[in-house]
Amino acid sequence: MALIYKLVGFDRVTEALAVTHDIPRNKVSQAKRIAGIADRRGIIADWPLSLDQARAITDLIGAKIDVDHLDWALEPYTLPNTVEAE
Repeated sequence: MALIYKLVGFDRVTEALAVTHDIPRNKVSQAKRIAGIADRRGIIADWPLSLDQARAITDLIGAKIDVDHLDWALEPYTLPNTVEAE
């Protein structure tokens, strides 16, 4: 199963998805390290992030967003077998 990762932000009041940013394939390992899951290969679920982790990942991927007002997660998504991933 091929996975891609996204940094996602949720509205704290409604819990609705508010922001999503793809993690470039060449930055996934660093993003997983920041999230604290680099050595947990079996994790294929949303991983909640602290504000500091979200800030570090936005800096890593060059996203210009204010992380303070949302709840954040690193989310894996499966891809069809024909698409390259991590």
